[in-house]
Formats: sequence, structure tokens, C-alpha cells
Amino acid sequence: MKKLSSLILVALGALALAGAASAQSPTLQEKTLQIPGTPCSATAWDYYSTVNGIYTMQYGGGVSCAGNVGQKTLDVVPQVFNLIKGQPLWFNISGDGRYQGPTPISPLRLSGARAAVPGHIYRLVVYGQVTLSNGKTGSVTVCPSCSGVQPQLSIAPAKGFVYRLPPSTVQMPGVPCSVSQLGVSFPTINGTPVMQYGGDLSCASGVTGPKTLEIAAQVAGPGPSRFNYYTINGSTLSTTSSRPYLILSTGRTVYIGHPYRVLATATVTYKGKTVTSTAHSITSGP
Repeated sequence: MKKLSSLILVALGALALAGAASAQSPTLQEKTLQIPGTPCSATAWDYYSTVNGIYTMQYGGGVSCAGNVGQKTLDVVPQVFNLIKGQPLWFNISGDGRYQGPTPISPLRLSGARAAVPGHIYRLVVYGQVTLSNGKTGSVTVCPSCSGVQPQLSIAPAKGFVYRLPPSTVQMPGVPCSVSQLGVSFPTINGTPVMQYGGDLSCASGVTGPKTLEIAAQVAGPGPSRFNYYTINGSTLSTTSSRPYLILSTGRTVYIGHPYRVLATATVTYKGKTVTSTAHSITSGP
């Protein structure tokens, strides 16, 4: 009975920190914290609703800075609670995290939604980091449904190191433009391997026609030749504009041991001619 009482107390303590899906009312929970040493803040929010009897967890986060300064990194990670050998533990929900940065986008916002299992206990943890032009970096972790001490997310090397690949640039033939993939890194975010990648398109000011930039992550798999790459569902971002400079960056969870690569593809129309070029990283993986 003593052991059972202890487990009940642990579970009740966890419930005080986060929402049980079966009991969660459709009320927005939101929290904003200042990022120390910067004119920036990070926000996290979650919301539970029921549609046709299905519980849904909607969640998101953001980083914003006065004057739109700094390179921003944002990680939005839903977690689920469980008792393992009597120990209360929180686990990242695989495939539902949202990751982006470093990027100058301001404000930087990410969101998602997933089905919630009745009776399970969930929480959202958001990590915001900003690096200013003077090199100073600040970060904070936000949990909108937690009380007391906030949990901590961190970006750390996987098994003591982080895979990093250099950027690469391709000059587009016949137009004064170049397309680049911005390099690839594989940090571990709170124990989860993540692939961060991006691309940009840079043109001379006289190139005023429509431009499109697309980035995508691919994974190697079986096929007719030794190296067959397949675009990962949900990994593609694109933007279209007449501006001379376009940039995209994002991140996604990955699996250790799988070979990945990144493509940055640009299409430019100049003097009646349309040109498409692609820059890609070499094969890599965590």
C-alpha cells in the first residue's frame, strides 16, 4: 500500500504540472519569458480540444526580438508523461517536434497538432535561443502548463559530437544569381537527434523577375542503384518572390545511422529565360 500511495502522489504531482487529455478543458495556456541578456522573449502555448470525440493537442511557440535583431533558434517539443520503475519521466513525442534556426526571421513562430490519448498526461516545452551581432547568446526554456521550476531543454552534441557539413554554392548559368545550401548540422535536442538545414538564393539587383527557392531533406534507401535518395514527407519548404535575396531554414527529427542530404533548388526568370539550379550537401547522418 505504501508503494501504491507513493505512485499515486507522483502521478498527482505530475498532473499539477501538466494537462491530462481526458480532463483538459479547451482553454489556451500561454507563457512568455524573457531571454536573458537579449532584447528578446520566447513564448509557448498549448490548447486541448475535442472534435467528434477525438482529443487534440494544439501547440506552438515563438521567439521575437525588439528591432528584429539576432539569429534565432526555436524548438517546440510536446512531451508525454510516464512512470518507469516508479520514476516520473517525460518523453519527447517522436515526429511531433518543430525545429527551426538559426535564422534572422522575426518573429520566428512554429506550431503543430496531434491526437491526444485520453488519460495520458502531456506538456509542451519550448526552447528559444538568440545570438546577437556581437556574438552574445541567450536562451530560455518555456513550459506553459508547468508550475514552479521550469524544465530545461538544451542543444548538445550527440554522443560527444555534432555532425556538421559545410555550405555549398552553385552559380546559376546565364543569370547573375547563385543558390546555396547553408550547411547541415545534427545536434541533439533534449536527447532527440535533429537535422537543421537551409538554403538561400542571391541575385544581382537588376534581376527583377520572379524567383522561387525550395529546400528539402532526403534520405537514402533501396533502389535500382547504390545511392537512391527519397524526399522526406514534410521536409520541403518553398517561397516565391521578386526580391533579390531569398532564404529558408528549418529542422526535423532524424534517425541515427540513416544517410541524409539536403537540396536547395532555385528557379529564376531573367530576360525571358528561366533557369533552375540545385545545390546539395554531401551524404551525412547522425
